[in-house]
Amino acid sequence: MTTRAGGRSIYVRGTYVRSTYIKVEHVRETGSRVSPLLVITVVLSCLLLVTVFFFLTSVYEDARAQYMESLKKEKQIIEINKALKRELEAVTQKGYVEFAARERLGLKPPKEEEVVVLR
Repeated sequence: MTTRAGGRSIYVRGTYVRSTYIKVEHVRETGSRVSPLLVITVVLSCLLLVTVFFFLTSVYEDARAQYMESLKKEKQIIEINKALKRELEAVTQKGYVEFAARERLGLKPPKEEEVVVLR
């Protein structure tokens, strides 16, 4: 016999003891409370999230490596630009030969004297 008590379905099983007393047992319905479809959906969602995470991480690392490479190239370009500016300033000045001798050969014009201070 099945009844509804407190909003729940229960199965009532009765037995007679000495023909005068009824013993009533409440037996719960057996069954899984968690749907297998829900478990599969949660597992697949987790796998999808992990896959997306690793994909985004790899894309981030690739973009970071390209950015670092471009920064290194930009630094080299800046250094070359500074060197070219120094040479351009030297060309525009009167004493380019002095500049070239000073920078490339380490020579000084004869007018300059070295002064050594001893204490």
